Amino acid sequence: MIFNLYELVKAKPEYFKQLTCKDVLVTQYDCLQVEKMQDIYSQKNFIAYVISGRRIFFRQDSSIEMTEGKCAFVKKGGWLAKKEPSEGWCVLTFFIPDNYLKQFFADYRTSLPLKNINRQATKQMIELDVNETTRNFFNSMAAYLRQIHPPTETLLELKFREMLLSILSNIANKELLNYLLSIADCERVSLEEIMEANYTYNLPLAEFAKIAQRSLASFKREFSVIFNTSPGKWLMQKRLDYASLLLHISQKSVHEIAFESGFENSTHFSRVFKAKFNVSPLAYRKSGNIQPLSLIET
Repeated sequence: MIFNLYELVKAKPEYFKQLTCKDVLVTQYDCLQVEKMQDIYSQKNFIAYVISGRRIFFRQDSSIEMTEGKCAFVKKGGWLAKKEPSEGWCVLTFFIPDNYLKQFFADYRTSLPLKNINRQATKQMIELDVNETTRNFFNSMAAYLRQIHPPTETLLELKFREMLLSILSNIANKELLNYLLSIADCERVSLEEIMEANYTYNLPLAEFAKIAQRSLASFKREFSVIFNTSPGKWLMQKRLDYASLLLHISQKSVHEIAFESGFENSTHFSRVFKAKFNVSPLAYRKSGNIQPLSLIET
C-alpha cells in the first residue's frame, strides 16, 4: 500500500508536530514506517533533514542514504523507503509547493549565485550540502516546534526564507538552483515529466492529477493529447516494460519486481504479464530476450 506523506502529516497535527506559514508546512516526526520496504509519495516537494536514524530513499534512477545530519530536496512524486527493524527515524521536514519556490526565486534572484547555472534536467531526489549556518537554522526550526506557544507566521516565514537563502547561496547546492531555474518561468509543471518520473508508483489517477496540479478531468484530457492513449493503458505498458528490464538486469524476485514496477501484487503482475505476452515473467527471464516488450509483436 502506498500512502501520501503530506496528507498524512497534515491530517494529524496531534501526532505530527507542525507549523505553517503561507503554503509551507514544517513538521518533525519519528518513525512512521512498519514494513521494511514502503512506497510513499507526496503531492508537494519537501526538504528533509535527518535528526537521527537511517533510511534509504530509492527511485528508478538513484538512491540516497539518509543518516543523521544529512539533508535532501525531494520533488513531488513517489519514492521507495527502506528501513531495517532496529533503525529509528526522526526527521525535520519542510513541504514546499512549486508556487512558493517560484515566488521565492523571483524575490531573491539577484542575490543567488546563478553564474554558470543553466536550465537542465535534475534528479527527483537532490542531496543537499549543509553548512554550519544552515544547520543552525534547522536547529532553530526544531526548537520552534517544541515551544508551547508557536512563533508568529511572520517570524516563521522570515526564518524559513533565511534558511532557503542559506541553502541556495551554497554553490554546492547548484542542482537545486537548476531546478528553481527550470520552473521559474513555467506556468505549471510538465505532465509528461511528472508521468515519466512516477509511473512505477501504484497511484490512483486522481493522485497523479494532484501531483501534476490539475483537476482529474483536465489531467485526462491533456494526457490523451500528449500520449495519444489513455492513462491506464500507458501506465500498464510502461510498468510492463520496466518490469521486463528488471527481469533481465537484476536477480530480484518476481515479488520484488512487481512491487518496484507499480503493480498491486505479484499475482496481479504475473497475470497481466502472461495475458499480454503469452509467457510468464520467469519464462521471459529465462528466454534471454532483452527487447522491450512494447516492441514485441503480440
